[in-house]
Amino acid sequence: MLATRHDQSEEDREFLRLVPLQLFSRGLRFQTLVGVLFALGTLLAVWTAQAWLPTIQSLLLEKDGIKGSAAIPYVSWGMKLWGIGGIVGYIAFGYIADLIGRRPTILLYSVGTLIVGLYLFLGVNTYGPYPILLLVYGFFVVGIFSGHAIYMSELFPTHVRATAVAFCNGSGRVITSFGPLVAGLLVVQFGGLSNATGIMTSFAVLSIVAVLLGRETRDEQLPR
Repeated sequence: MLATRHDQSEEDREFLRLVPLQLFSRGLRFQTLVGVLFALGTLLAVWTAQAWLPTIQSLLLEKDGIKGSAAIPYVSWGMKLWGIGGIVGYIAFGYIADLIGRRPTILLYSVGTLIVGLYLFLGVNTYGPYPILLLVYGFFVVGIFSGHAIYMSELFPTHVRATAVAFCNGSGRVITSFGPLVAGLLVVQFGGLSNATGIMTSFAVLSIVAVLLGRETRDEQLPR
């Protein structure tokens, strides 16, 4: 015979609640906050850079007299290096996270994003160092997204894990969809694409806040 609602324990009733509501229950809402902050930090840091890097490179190349179709191979090569750096960063993240822990790895990637990104956009005014910097920047700013699958999923128990990861990522994407628009407004205020992109890169600080608030999950069994 099926148990009536009165026969169920408080734990059973919580388990049977609509999953999206469970993400804001007393036991899970803090983890949800950490996940959303982490997603926001990574997405805000990367979206504007991804959208504007080709244009920023083109503007720098113009200073060296390389314009129009002549600039395309340089810009293409720069974006390829950025992508290659990201792929290496993806792969390395898991090994580093197993070695030193999830939180220190996210901290490492976030600080790397800030240092390399801010130097790239605010400290470089010629194209010369861009290719190697894009390779390193891609490693950090793109590679950190492995943490969404590794760290974010480990914050939540099995019965809500898929919904929780989707919610944190989805919320981050909805909010950061306004990032390029905000950055576009910043271009006028701060005098150029590079300055505005540098400011948007600074939102990687949110990922640092997230892991400082969140718990380490490397040696934990997945919550059931």
